Amino acid sequence: MAQSVDRFLRHRPRISTHAPLGRVFSVTQQSWDLTDDPKKIPPMIEVIATGRSAAEAADLARAAAVTFNRHGFHKPSGAWWASEDGRFHRFVIGNRGQASATLVAGIGLAGVLAGAAGLAFAQQRTKGRKRS
Repeated sequence: MAQSVDRFLRHRPRISTHAPLGRVFSVTQQSWDLTDDPKKIPPMIEVIATGRSAAEAADLARAAAVTFNRHGFHKPSGAWWASEDGRFHRFVIGNRGQASATLVAGIGLAGVLAGAAGLAFAQQRTKGRKRS
């Protein structure tokens, strides 16, 4: 039975070591049937809480797992888990900073491209003035 539960927990932590502080963390419950292959079948996802501090999110995830008969904490993935009545549940803590980092990078790239286009336009105008 322990081996069947491990296949649901083989994931790296989603929280970066450089995660922002503040109320940016959420707790989601990911659920599968114990007969499912988590590599092929996506979990059913339910958001438990958003806008929490890291400590509050961890406490909520633990409290949600403890309500089941069989539960525990999987240190490598950083997730609480529970199992009952042929279902497996993983309680994952995530942060909004991951999506915003991609957004910041995209805005930065757009700024660089706009600056390069402006520089090319300015050089083109300068070349046109020299001919006069």
